[in-house]
Amino acid sequence: MPVTKQPTDVDYINYLIAARCDVSCVKVADCYSTSESSISHDTFNRFLTRQSLTPETLWGEVEPFVERKSGWLVLDDTVLDKNHSKKIEATYYQWSGKHHKVVKGIGLITLIWTDGIVSFPIDYRIYDKDVDDKTKNDHLQEMAKTAYMRGFKPSFIMFDSWYSGNENLKFINRLGWNYFTRVKKNRMVNPDALGNVQVSELAIPEDGLEVHLKKYGFIRLFHSVNRKGASRYWITNFIPLNNEDRLVLQSICWTIENYHRAIKELCGVENCQARKAIIQRNHINCSLRAYLRLEVNNFLNGVTPYNAQWQITKVAISEYIQRPKYAL
Repeated sequence: MPVTKQPTDVDYINYLIAARCDVSCVKVADCYSTSESSISHDTFNRFLTRQSLTPETLWGEVEPFVERKSGWLVLDDTVLDKNHSKKIEATYYQWSGKHHKVVKGIGLITLIWTDGIVSFPIDYRIYDKDVDDKTKNDHLQEMAKTAYMRGFKPSFIMFDSWYSGNENLKFINRLGWNYFTRVKKNRMVNPDALGNVQVSELAIPEDGLEVHLKKYGFIRLFHSVNRKGASRYWITNFIPLNNEDRLVLQSICWTIENYHRAIKELCGVENCQARKAIIQRNHINCSLRAYLRLEVNNFLNGVTPYNAQWQITKVAISEYIQRPKYAL
């Protein structure tokens, strides 16, 4: 008779790394059932309900792999799509960059550290305003302060225009950090002490323009055009920044989009359909730690997360090809 095992978060993480299917306690239990031992789906469900996996758990694993006195910090949010699920807790209608419209989902805000080659999530928050009464801006300041207390001194911290309000900019200044962020085209600046105008009305040279940001102070303003021909406006409190360094920072900003794509495609972060918020939170924690394992492998062995998971999938495909069950 098989011995009944008690699952751990590492058991669940290993499943998320290997799985190429929807995530459920039934499927994960099925994968752990052998002739020698088994874990029932009820046991996995109880485990995910009773755990309280926090961002501190993630930090405990990622800490040895980051350089706190160098690199860049990048913060952004993504929506974990729950548009077809009506009763999942911690879901809100939010703007989705993927769908280019408002959808129902769980808001995940992540702070990553990157050296330009690898990207490690060091902190995250779940946007759940009805539970903690915190805005996304509150979460940015909370994570930035935590990173500061942990000894981070990044070259720059970067974030999207959603987070570029004056309160956040002043908060980053108080930490003594440089920031680089996008701003909306209607942001008001004073370029010549004659009055405020929208940034979109200015002729901005390639190396940027030093201007006074309304109700804030002096910043350097840059302009770029994306592949679709749309204008983008960037600001920094590091006044000496030149165009060459600005291009580098823009490319670094993109690393968090690669991270968002990987946690969804490789780690099943939005594939859990459990209704309880505690299960969703624990699932998200394990998904980020699954990504961390893939990225650490990339750091140590030079194998990208996508190639690492392909090695797992390839074994299963090869075994089936050698012994197909559904041949005619």
